[in-house]
Amino acid sequence: MEAPVLAIPVRPAVARPQIPTRPTRALAVPKVLLCDLDGTLIDTMPILADLATDVLEEMYGMPRDLARDMYLGTSGLPFIRQLDVICPDDARNPVASDRFERQKPARCAVAAMRGSTVRALGALQAGGTRIVVSSNNGVENVAAFAAASGFPFDLLLGYDGRGLSKGAPHIERAAATFGVDRTQMLFVGDSLHDGEIAEKENLTFVGIAGTFSKERFSLRFPGLPVVDRVADLLDLFAASAA
Repeated sequence: MEAPVLAIPVRPAVARPQIPTRPTRALAVPKVLLCDLDGTLIDTMPILADLATDVLEEMYGMPRDLARDMYLGTSGLPFIRQLDVICPDDARNPVASDRFERQKPARCAVAAMRGSTVRALGALQAGGTRIVVSSNNGVENVAAFAAASGFPFDLLLGYDGRGLSKGAPHIERAAATFGVDRTQMLFVGDSLHDGEIAEKENLTFVGIAGTFSKERFSLRFPGLPVVDRVADLLDLFAASAA
């Protein structure tokens, strides 16, 4: 008697989700380049993530892995506004924010711009592009960074807690300072929040991979130009001129 043949169902292959993409267009050299600071001009995001993790663990009892994920997931906002998202209406938020902001300068003091970043910004500036720091770091920290860097930035814009912040306030200040409109500006940053600012304000944007991967940027902003470092912007501009 022959053994029965067992019919084993075969699972259909599961297709991997495809990241929506469109051909990335080359970019014209802007009149004004708005540059995020942390994670863009300087590689401070791991340092800041460690500090935020310490604050969230010690003051809120949050597990470290969760704390780090929550900080990175809301990056691009001032820390006090990140806390409003992570721990809404928590009375400890102002004290936690003050602690973070007090300890941030000392922890970030060792961070400096890459030589390739300095050379790229210098080349753009020599060609007539105004180089602007547009950061939600405190205005004092932005000024201290610029002084330590030795680079002759054309304008320094930070967060002052009184209305000056990344987005429309910085864009309008830069437009008024240099007599340009938004079509002549480009914003470069490392967070999804930066991309959302640019999308809301109808500003050309280039993402810097690191805090978020190229794939995360592509999922949120299909076709968005994303580079590995600031110096790679020159390749995008060169492709446009070719």
